[in-house]
Amino acid sequence: MNRDTHVKDTPMTGDEYDGITEYDNPCPAWLMYIFYTTILFAVFYLGYHFGSVRNGKLQVAATVAPPANMMQAEEILMELPEITEAQLTTLLADKDALAKGKEVYASKCSSCHGEEGEGLIGPNLVDNYWLHGRGGIREIASIISDGIPDTGMAAWRGRITDENIQQTAAYIKSLRGSMPENPRDPEGELVEE
Repeated sequence: MNRDTHVKDTPMTGDEYDGITEYDNPCPAWLMYIFYTTILFAVFYLGYHFGSVRNGKLQVAATVAPPANMMQAEEILMELPEITEAQLTTLLADKDALAKGKEVYASKCSSCHGEEGEGLIGPNLVDNYWLHGRGGIREIASIISDGIPDTGMAAWRGRITDENIQQTAAYIKSLRGSMPENPRDPEGELVEE
């Protein structure tokens, strides 16, 4: 019985190993065109991205020049009036300001610091231990305004008014010494008043 299934018209390479002959089947032309196109694209892309086509101008521009909106933000910050500790302390006696501060606190701060300042994922605000600053009303206003990026404390400047920031700082200061249920353990340094 002859098992010769070899087609005589099929091109062969001429190589034979253990009785097995090797066909000479080149890749289809369309596949070779795609292959060569990807090589050319890679060469041009690498030349554009790393080579002298751009001379690294975009990379330098991205690291050296701040974006325009950042420069505008700095200009706005320069125009803001400085508020004194005494002006903020007067808000502690203003019931309307404390009520507005409580309202802003409930909508913006309570998700992290608890409804009564007891602390949830954020530190509690009712004891004399402070992680950032000494717990002064101006420092509290600054933390609300600028945030603390390393901890996840969002900066609220530009998202709520400066007046609301001041009222919220006064409300947070008024929470000190209150006794909410299940307060979070004290964190930071003890601040004596």
